[in-house]
Amino acid sequence: MTTETMTTIDLVNAFTKAMTSDDIQSWRKLLAPDGEWKIMATGETFRGLEQMVELAERSVAARIHKSGEGLLPLNVFTNADGTKLIWEYVHKGEVTEKWPASTHKPVVGTKFELPIILMCEIKEGKLTKIREYFDLQTLTEAGTPHHLYS
Repeated sequence: MTTETMTTIDLVNAFTKAMTSDDIQSWRKLLAPDGEWKIMATGETFRGLEQMVELAERSVAARIHKSGEGLLPLNVFTNADGTKLIWEYVHKGEVTEKWPASTHKPVVGTKFELPIILMCEIKEGKLTKIREYFDLQTLTEAGTPHHLYS
Protein backbone atom coordinates (compact mmCIF):
# COMPACT_ATOMS: atom_id res chain seq x y z
CA MET A 1 0.00 0.00 0.00
CA THR A 2 1.36 3.42 -0.86
CA THR A 3 1.11 6.35 1.53
CA GLU A 4 -0.89 8.26 -1.12
CA THR A 5 -3.82 5.90 -0.54
CA MET A 6 -3.08 5.16 3.09
CA THR A 7 -5.90 5.62 5.59
CA THR A 8 -5.13 7.23 8.93
CA ILE A 9 -5.35 3.83 10.62
CA ASP A 10 -2.90 2.36 8.10
CA LEU A 11 -0.55 5.32 8.61
CA VAL A 12 -0.66 4.93 12.40
CA ASN A 13 0.01 1.19 12.13
CA ALA A 14 2.89 1.72 9.68
CA PHE A 15 4.35 4.47 11.88
CA THR A 16 4.14 2.27 14.97
CA LYS A 17 5.77 -0.67 13.17
CA ALA A 18 8.59 1.49 11.76
CA MET A 19 9.26 3.26 15.07
CA THR A 20 9.33 0.10 17.16
CA SER A 21 11.63 -1.72 14.72
CA ASP A 22 14.00 1.18 13.86
CA ASP A 23 12.98 0.79 10.20
CA ILE A 24 14.10 4.20 8.96
CA GLN A 25 13.33 3.49 5.30
CA SER A 26 9.71 2.56 6.00
CA TRP A 27 9.38 5.50 8.39
CA ARG A 28 10.79 7.88 5.75
CA LYS A 29 7.95 6.97 3.36
CA LEU A 30 5.44 8.29 5.90
CA LEU A 31 6.94 11.81 6.04
CA ALA A 32 5.96 14.79 3.91
CA PRO A 33 8.99 15.97 1.89
CA ASP A 34 8.63 19.46 3.39
CA GLY A 35 7.80 18.16 6.88
CA GLU A 36 9.26 19.28 10.17
CA TRP A 37 10.35 17.55 13.40
CA LYS A 38 10.82 19.77 16.43
CA ILE A 39 12.36 18.60 19.70
CA MET A 40 10.57 20.81 22.18
CA ALA A 41 12.97 20.14 25.08
CA THR A 42 15.95 21.56 23.20
CA GLY A 43 14.32 23.87 20.66
CA GLU A 44 16.00 22.05 17.77
CA THR A 45 14.03 21.86 14.52
CA PHE A 46 14.71 19.55 11.57
CA ARG A 47 13.08 20.61 8.31
CA GLY A 48 12.66 18.57 5.18
CA LEU A 49 12.99 14.88 4.54
CA GLU A 50 16.80 14.73 4.57
CA GLN A 51 17.18 16.48 7.93
CA MET A 52 14.47 14.32 9.51
CA VAL A 53 16.07 11.14 8.19
CA GLU A 54 19.48 12.27 9.46
CA LEU A 55 17.88 12.84 12.88
CA ALA A 56 16.47 9.30 12.81
CA GLU A 57 19.78 7.77 11.75
CA ARG A 58 21.67 9.59 14.49
CA SER A 59 19.03 8.62 17.06
CA VAL A 60 19.21 4.94 16.14
CA ALA A 61 23.03 4.99 16.29
CA ALA A 62 22.95 6.68 19.72
CA ARG A 63 21.47 3.74 21.63
CA ILE A 64 21.07 0.02 21.79
CA HIS A 65 18.11 -1.96 22.99
CA LYS A 66 18.36 -5.20 24.90
CA SER A 67 15.50 -7.63 25.46
CA GLY A 68 12.39 -5.84 26.76
CA GLU A 69 13.74 -2.43 25.76
CA GLY A 70 13.15 -0.15 22.79
CA LEU A 71 10.36 2.24 21.90
CA LEU A 72 7.43 0.89 23.89
CA PRO A 73 4.10 2.54 22.92
CA LEU A 74 1.69 3.32 25.76
CA ASN A 75 -1.04 5.40 24.10
CA VAL A 76 -1.57 5.84 20.38
CA PHE A 77 -4.59 7.73 19.10
CA THR A 78 -5.84 10.19 16.50
CA ASN A 79 -8.48 12.86 16.44
CA ALA A 80 -11.85 12.21 14.79
CA ASP A 81 -10.93 13.70 11.40
CA GLY A 82 -7.57 11.88 11.20
CA THR A 83 -5.41 15.01 11.03
CA LYS A 84 -3.63 14.57 14.38
CA LEU A 85 -1.74 11.65 15.88
CA ILE A 86 -0.52 11.34 19.46
CA TRP A 87 2.11 8.66 19.98
CA GLU A 88 3.08 8.28 23.65
CA TYR A 89 5.83 5.85 24.52
CA VAL A 90 8.64 4.99 26.90
CA HIS A 91 12.07 4.70 25.35
CA LYS A 92 14.24 2.22 27.24
CA GLY A 93 17.80 1.68 26.12
CA GLU A 94 21.49 2.09 26.68
CA VAL A 95 23.73 4.93 25.49
CA THR A 96 26.33 4.17 22.77
CA GLU A 97 29.49 6.08 21.82
CA LYS A 98 27.46 7.77 19.05
CA TRP A 99 25.18 9.63 21.49
CA PRO A 100 24.56 12.91 19.63
CA ALA A 101 24.87 15.48 22.44
CA SER A 102 27.41 18.20 21.82
CA THR A 103 28.05 18.55 25.57
CA HIS A 104 27.18 16.68 28.76
CA LYS A 105 27.12 13.26 27.11
CA PRO A 106 26.03 10.39 29.32
CA VAL A 107 28.67 7.71 29.88
CA VAL A 108 28.57 4.94 27.25
CA GLY A 109 26.52 2.09 28.67
CA THR A 110 24.27 4.37 30.74
CA LYS A 111 20.77 2.92 30.87
CA PHE A 112 17.85 5.27 30.35
CA GLU A 113 14.07 5.14 30.55
CA LEU A 114 12.58 8.23 28.94
CA PRO A 115 8.84 8.94 28.59
CA ILE A 116 8.18 10.73 25.26
CA ILE A 117 5.11 12.10 23.51
CA LEU A 118 5.01 12.78 19.77
CA MET A 119 2.29 15.15 18.56
CA CYS A 120 1.95 14.71 14.81
CA GLU A 121 -0.02 16.49 12.11
CA ILE A 122 -1.27 14.45 9.15
CA LYS A 123 -2.15 15.75 5.71
CA GLU A 124 -2.85 13.71 2.58
CA GLY A 125 -1.54 10.49 4.15
CA LYS A 126 1.79 11.97 5.31
CA LEU A 127 3.19 13.26 8.58
CA THR A 128 3.75 16.98 8.06
CA LYS A 129 4.79 18.19 11.51
CA ILE A 130 6.05 16.29 14.54
CA ARG A 131 6.62 17.86 17.93
CA GLU A 132 8.57 15.67 20.36
CA TYR A 133 8.10 16.27 24.09
CA PHE A 134 10.23 14.77 26.86
CA ASP A 135 11.83 15.83 30.13
CA LEU A 136 15.42 16.68 29.25
CA GLN A 137 16.29 16.62 32.96
CA THR A 138 15.87 12.85 32.80
CA LEU A 139 19.05 12.67 30.70
CA THR A 140 21.06 15.68 31.88
CA GLU A 141 21.93 17.55 35.02
CA ALA A 142 19.31 19.95 36.34
CA GLY A 143 19.62 23.44 34.93
CA THR A 144 22.28 22.58 32.36
CA PRO A 145 21.69 24.05 28.86
CA HIS A 146 21.89 21.21 26.41
CA HIS A 147 21.30 20.31 22.77
CA LEU A 148 21.14 16.70 21.66
CA TYR A 149 21.74 17.10 17.95
CA SER A 150 23.66 20.31 17.37
